[in-house]
Amino acid sequence: MTQHWQPPSSPGDPAVHIMAEHRGRFELDFIRHGARTTLARQFVSYPFHLTRPFRLDPAIPSLLTLYQQSSSGGLYRGERLSCRFRVGAGAAAHITTQAATIVHDCQGRPAQQRTVIEVEGGAFLAYAPDPLVLFPGASFAASLEARLADDAVMFLCDAFTTHDPRAEGRRFDQLSSDVVIRNSSGRLVVRDSFRLGGDALCSQTSPMGRWQVMASYLVLAPPARLPSQADLQCSQVEGRSIIGVSVLPNAVGLGIRCLAADAIAARKATDRLFSLCCQAAFGHSPMPRRK
Repeated sequence: MTQHWQPPSSPGDPAVHIMAEHRGRFELDFIRHGARTTLARQFVSYPFHLTRPFRLDPAIPSLLTLYQQSSSGGLYRGERLSCRFRVGAGAAAHITTQAATIVHDCQGRPAQQRTVIEVEGGAFLAYAPDPLVLFPGASFAASLEARLADDAVMFLCDAFTTHDPRAEGRRFDQLSSDVVIRNSSGRLVVRDSFRLGGDALCSQTSPMGRWQVMASYLVLAPPARLPSQADLQCSQVEGRSIIGVSVLPNAVGLGIRCLAADAIAARKATDRLFSLCCQAAFGHSPMPRRK
């Protein structure tokens, strides 16, 4: 049975500070129960929303899929959001979103989201939200810290695009991301960080060139559960995206960069990469995810 966390009541409880600092929380615990993964605990507060989990893959009964939803219409100035996911030993979870997330004009007060992940022995987690859409004036800072068991598998996706609804060439303000990966003993094994200003991407010398969507992926797994570099490289959509694959430090997996012509091509690339990760981890490809 799913248990729901009660709001902290003691002023000395560290969670009191977390609630004061973050306006929205999205926290999930997954456990393995027989052949299946179940959602053991959850705490979801506005603007997040969660419906029921889905078992979409008959060939992979342990894989549970959830859609992280929003009831607010996007991210707004000054928001402080937090996510926490724990995947217990042998459990398998896929967390995605129902659609892209708009980051609205933040008027100099960035929206922030902090994500903390723990993946225990033999477990699998794919965390692949759809891209952020940066509106003019948008400013967003994301941080993610994960701790993985040596035999765990994790697939992470972080993607964004830009859009000016009035087509006047207006620019987003700033986007930053800091991803920290630690092993089971807490030792830092990978760190991937960037900071981008809207001016850099809207100029004629933009590093994205003609491409509209930029996505970064990390595939973290022991060698026996890791897709091949060649297969990952072939996940690009011909003429609609390009992909580069690199070996990560400390022999913990692979890093992937993707540039795509549009959101459709980006999603196809993400779906192909996710499918390859499932094939390597479970010996079966997942069913298509409807959105």
